Amino acid sequence: MRFLCLLHFDQAEMNALDAAELAQMDREAEAYDARLMASGHYVTALALAAPQSAVLVRSRDGVVSSTDGPFAETKEQLGGFYLAEASDLDDALAIAGRIPGARCGSVEVRPVMALP
Repeated sequence: MRFLCLLHFDQAEMNALDAAELAQMDREAEAYDARLMASGHYVTALALAAPQSAVLVRSRDGVVSSTDGPFAETKEQLGGFYLAEASDLDDALAIAGRIPGARCGSVEVRPVMALP
């Protein structure tokens, strides 16, 4: 069963990290990815650019519009994701709890729906 682990970060906290702290977080994420691959849980993972780079697209009654981001008045923004193969929700929660970025943000875990 696949689970999407959405990483949410407080952008102000991320901006406050110095270059050495960011480099350490990157090294920890790479090591974590390698462990997930070795365990067979890894499907894919990506980091996202800052919310200010986002564009929201809507299509209503045949009219397409776009709006620059960020869009939500919230402290935490979506910063990346892992798509993981897990045996069940408990396994997925354990995977999410070990994601290095969880120490400076939160991880939302959702099962991926199997569509016909």
